[in-house]
Amino acid sequence: MAAIIALGIAVVTVAFVAAPFFLGAARTAGAGAGEGQESEALQELLAEKETVYAAIQELDFDWKSGKLSAEDHQSLRQRYEERAALILQQIDALQVKAETLEAPRNVRREKRKG
Repeated sequence: MAAIIALGIAVVTVAFVAAPFFLGAARTAGAGAGEGQESEALQELLAEKETVYAAIQELDFDWKSGKLSAEDHQSLRQRYEERAALILQQIDALQVKAETLEAPRNVRREKRKG
């Protein structure tokens, strides 16, 4: 009986932790070209970047404390670094896109002021 309860709690916990990843991917895939949606996507990418960085730090700590072998550490770290590089590229692309969309607005505002 205790095993069933523990299994139930574990399933609920995993679902709770994994839900933002699945819901975030669906929201990003269904997003249009709106300014608010780009900002939201950028915020999600920045949060994911922080998560990946934290995972790399935790991975290094586990390796230094002897919980991971050197081979496991290297392969996992490489995977996280590749994911971080992809996220950084996506962030840069969104920021460039936001800057190019904002440039004509700034020109118009300057014309109105001066």
